[in-house]
Amino acid sequence: MTGCQNARCSQLMKHTQSRTRQADVLTYPAPIPQIASSLDALPRTVACSMNQGSNVTSMDFHSSYQTLLLVGTGTGEITLWEIGLRDKLVSKPFKLQNIASYSSQFQAAMVKDSSISVTKVSWSPEGNLIGVAFSKHLIQLHAYQAPDDLHQFLEIEAHVGGVNDIAFSHPKKRLSVVTCGDDKLIQVWDLTGYKLYTFEGHEAPVYSICPHHKEHIQFVYSLAIDGKIKAWLYDNIGSRVDYDAPGNWCSTMLYSSDGSRLFCCGTSRVGDSFLVEWNDLEGAIKRTYVGFQKNSFGVVQFDTTQNHFLAAGEENQIKFWDMDNVNMLTSTDAEGGLQSLPRLRFNKEGNLLAATTRDNGFKILANAAGLRSLGAFESRD
Repeated sequence: MTGCQNARCSQLMKHTQSRTRQADVLTYPAPIPQIASSLDALPRTVACSMNQGSNVTSMDFHSSYQTLLLVGTGTGEITLWEIGLRDKLVSKPFKLQNIASYSSQFQAAMVKDSSISVTKVSWSPEGNLIGVAFSKHLIQLHAYQAPDDLHQFLEIEAHVGGVNDIAFSHPKKRLSVVTCGDDKLIQVWDLTGYKLYTFEGHEAPVYSICPHHKEHIQFVYSLAIDGKIKAWLYDNIGSRVDYDAPGNWCSTMLYSSDGSRLFCCGTSRVGDSFLVEWNDLEGAIKRTYVGFQKNSFGVVQFDTTQNHFLAAGEENQIKFWDMDNVNMLTSTDAEGGLQSLPRLRFNKEGNLLAATTRDNGFKILANAAGLRSLGAFESRD
């Protein structure tokens, strides 16, 4: 806890029990955006449509290979797509090795219903590992070597019930895996499957996690389905903050690419969606973005890119915002066929955007630079 002796840490992780901070909205003047240049930078041109063959539940682009997309599905399958080639590099269906080695709760759940789906896929920061979370108890870790060598090396019964999120972090300069689940817990694992930490304190299933660091301070935000936000250091002392998320239901937090700005997006139980910039030092809303409809069925998904743009999927559309302006910048239906609440994922350069479709696939949208990168594959072929 020596890192928490400085003022920076005490400001970031001060003990707070405020349950009304979301009402303390700070107002900032909204600058007039440079509309033309902003629209040109957004990936809005449909470059291709891909058929996965089953419902796409999660996507993540590789950190270095900008056209390499990892996809998880409702049947438990994971697939690596090379978007430049419009082709699957490798596909791995879910396969349970030895059910007898797992808990009686998991065995009973699989006997009752053998179906299992992917809830989240995530690349490690270096891009050599893949984390996969499933709707029942399990996570998997796979090792990746370019171009198409993907093999599973670890499977963990991480939670009782669904595993709702998985992410990589570096506590104490050690690559670890963070998970959360229906059992109201956040767990931290090393790469051998050893449990390093268990964070307890939520009173409802934990919907999402957001590991991050400020200077040398490593921490994890967690958001439960009762709308409670907590933050944890890698120790056994407990949550450092207790905030209320807007909507008081399912929410996700993401930092901007440079780690300086925090955004929160989600939907309330009555279907009101929101997207806000969050003051992570004070637990207050910095700005609220406008442009959502009322009464959504499901939870809106979002992503950020280039330290500049936000995108959310709603009304069979992709909606875009400039981070510095609360008004929606533009929207697109991607030539039709998107899910009512499409899942979205930018690649790391922000020139490609994947969005899920109703016909068990996804579309790739691109800006001019993205189209050039995809065209380079075609000319090479």
